[in-house]
Amino acid sequence: MKPNDLYSYIRKNVVSPNWLSFILCYQPIIGLEAAAVYQFLWASYDHGAGKYPLSRILNHVNMGIPHLEQTLDVLGAMQLLAIYQKGDSYVFRLAEPLAKEDFLDNPLYQKLLAKKIGEPAVEELIVSKPVTDTEVTKSFSDVFSMTGDIPLKPFQNSSFDLQAFKTMMARDQLRFQNERDDVIALYHLAEKNGWDWTQTYTIAKETANGQVIRVNRMEQKVEVKPVVVTGLTKQEQAIVRESRAKTALEFLTLLKETRHATVTMSERKCLQQLVDLGLLDEVINVIVLYTFNKIDSANLQEAYALKLGNDFSYKQIRSAEQAVQHLRDSKGQGRKKQDAPAKKSNVPEWSKQEVKTERTEQGQAELAALYRELEAMETKGEG
Repeated sequence: MKPNDLYSYIRKNVVSPNWLSFILCYQPIIGLEAAAVYQFLWASYDHGAGKYPLSRILNHVNMGIPHLEQTLDVLGAMQLLAIYQKGDSYVFRLAEPLAKEDFLDNPLYQKLLAKKIGEPAVEELIVSKPVTDTEVTKSFSDVFSMTGDIPLKPFQNSSFDLQAFKTMMARDQLRFQNERDDVIALYHLAEKNGWDWTQTYTIAKETANGQVIRVNRMEQKVEVKPVVVTGLTKQEQAIVRESRAKTALEFLTLLKETRHATVTMSERKCLQQLVDLGLLDEVINVIVLYTFNKIDSANLQEAYALKLGNDFSYKQIRSAEQAVQHLRDSKGQGRKKQDAPAKKSNVPEWSKQEVKTERTEQGQAELAALYRELEAMETKGEG
């Protein structure tokens, strides 16, 4: 947008805003600047008679063009304004704010408002219904026929059914990490990806950790793109498949058992820290296996695993294939710096030990045994 671009109004679009609802419900969310722009557009409505430069708005509300673009986007996101563009000109269609009761009946809007003014303040706005009385209000189908000429008031809601979502959570004993923020994120993900509540719940359950829904992992799961990695050895293919088939704790437990050890509390904490980075279990599993193979020990070298996790999070590695490819590429770059050629081995190149200067025959045998066990598990699963 530029200050000299023209704007006009849609004709026959007279609105009568509910200013009580606008001030109490919308203004805390959209902010004073967006509220001022909406009020100015409403006050200067001319039934589509003329065209005006955007500088007219800028001068009245005293803001620059970047702020104006942002406020118009905010008004659009809250369904208070629709914007149509043709070349360098724009057409505005104002929409009325929802009534206070309808606004608060929308779970997404209610959570957004609570984030701004707090839950107690929102509770004060909610009209309490009689507890002991029986409601006898007729429904639409009770009053109107299929050819009724009185339109039903549109219900401002998406196909995301929060109540049904919570019912499934209770059945599976899942909980929110932060209900207020998580509900907003769930609505965003559902709308962005065209999900209904059942599709949203399926992804939420798959990416939950410790019975807690993790919306950042849901986003990672959605953004996973198919990656074709060529030249994987059988061992690497088994690692990818096993990484996908097990949770991070199950995978770590398997590796510890091969070393006749148990998972420690600090290792559990390390897994949780990797989860908090938003990494999926399949990526965490590759990190854990690589760390064990790099540092010959019965215990997970947590500092190194977290170092890898930070690197993977920064480089947006979202699948086991991407993790394997990244480690192989990194290994290949490291090999170029060495003068002597590497000794051939059945062990995948990316998982060879580097920290210790000498590899014991026992350590090599244990690593090969682990790969054989992974392959054997895969064979049983396919059978």
